[in-house]
Amino acid sequence: MTMFNVRSAQRALDGFHPDPSICRGPSGALYMVNSTFEYFPGLPVSVSDDGLHWRTIGDVVTRPSQFLYETMDNNLGMYAPTIRYHEGLFYVIVANVNVGTAIYTASDPAGPWSDPLEVEGWPGIDPSLLFDDDGSAYICGNEGQLPDGGYEPAGIYVAQLDVTSGRLMSGRTRICRGITGAHPEGPHLYKRSGLYYLMWAEGGTEAGHMENIARSSCVTGPYENYPGNPLVTNRSTPLPLQAVGHADCADFEADRTVMAFLATRGNDEYPSKTWLGRESYVTDFTWKDGWPDLCDQSYDCPDLLDGRFDMRAMQWITPSVDRQGRYALFADDGEVLRGLVTFESTAVKGGDALLADNRPVRSIRVQGLAQDFTLAAGPPLIGVRQPAMVCDFGFIIDEVRQLRSGSCGLAVYVNARHYFTLGLVKDGGADSGYRIEASTFNDGLLSCLGGIALTGHEGPVELRVHADQYCYRFEVAEGGHVEGLGSAPVSVLAFANAGGFTGVLLGAFVHGEGTVTFRLPQGSA
Repeated sequence: MTMFNVRSAQRALDGFHPDPSICRGPSGALYMVNSTFEYFPGLPVSVSDDGLHWRTIGDVVTRPSQFLYETMDNNLGMYAPTIRYHEGLFYVIVANVNVGTAIYTASDPAGPWSDPLEVEGWPGIDPSLLFDDDGSAYICGNEGQLPDGGYEPAGIYVAQLDVTSGRLMSGRTRICRGITGAHPEGPHLYKRSGLYYLMWAEGGTEAGHMENIARSSCVTGPYENYPGNPLVTNRSTPLPLQAVGHADCADFEADRTVMAFLATRGNDEYPSKTWLGRESYVTDFTWKDGWPDLCDQSYDCPDLLDGRFDMRAMQWITPSVDRQGRYALFADDGEVLRGLVTFESTAVKGGDALLADNRPVRSIRVQGLAQDFTLAAGPPLIGVRQPAMVCDFGFIIDEVRQLRSGSCGLAVYVNARHYFTLGLVKDGGADSGYRIEASTFNDGLLSCLGGIALTGHEGPVELRVHADQYCYRFEVAEGGHVEGLGSAPVSVLAFANAGGFTGVLLGAFVHGEGTVTFRLPQGSA
């Protein structure tokens, strides 16, 4: 007997796209923005005409004047943005934990977006905006750090805000302490039928995640909690989706309201411990007696195990900004792509950073640097978000002698302390040979899974990884021969072990001397 009620939701974006925020624009289209933390370009903007099918059209953060830090560690950067439309402008407000809260604006959500406007005196994360009927604006968010180094009591805070200057027009008022779970966060304020509604997440962004709602006749409260809270949650269920929460809504005043939320996918061994990361899902709901017609609602979504995807057409991103111009993407005709993350735009020397040019990526050129997978010297790799549990990924290196020393190859990366590599290695001088090694790095423990020497073979060499629900299998193809080099369990990269807020990046790296070109296989998945 089923002891919980389940509705269907649609996965909007594959791979880690956490903390979705949505709004409807003047054309009737829906727009979504997501957290990116340390990754560049930052804060992708996606569009949908029907709420079901989404495509990325740009990024908010594409220029050095918008990305205000030189280097960082994993899981810092841009936290939980909110997107809103008001009187001809789109607004994105976000907490940059390295700097503070800021607002970006654009007349076109595809960009370009403005430089950040600092919100003075607003600490904490997860900021959101409400434009009231009289045109006044309010900001809400989490508790923050006090000038003496302590912290405010946990909860949700609100203040009136001048969005043109970034100045607060009132003091901070705590309007919510939470209900049943720890860590009240991710708040959003709405207006419906003269009442203010507050939605927020609780329970942490893992298995205990949930979403609650309350309402008030005054924006500063007091707020009446919905008797059916939590509004949505998949906690204590065996459903494939877990960690449901951090929701945002569009069409809040309509009879049918669109809702986006984050959720995770696991396997039957690690049902609540994802490694792909937190993804965005979309559904809708109706209203009853002034409340959403939801109560302790759970959601499911068919998990598409078919792993075929076109990595040539996906968004390529780097952890931190490539200020040295080490990474370049090329089209079939050899032209540098300026619409994707390119040599120029990744180095933030100008131009759009995403999808202005829809031609597929054919190859990637990476200039080597003596570094490891930390971010201290800049991005350690360039890659794409892993979009499915079951998928294949790989590169062809046509000339191994491009690598003069060090290592280069394919990485399955979560953070600087948890990753797998399948790489070409050259340790000695000019006369030393090359070998291919598959390795794992698990919180300081480096293990070699297997390797082969390349005797008298200078290329091409194809590096391949086959992912499924339980492991990553590595193989190399060279000289007409395919050799398996071992496998590594997904549990190494799962949140429970690796921690963090992002997910798996499948990418290319060169840690050493030489400039290496990685060719993407034609028609491969």
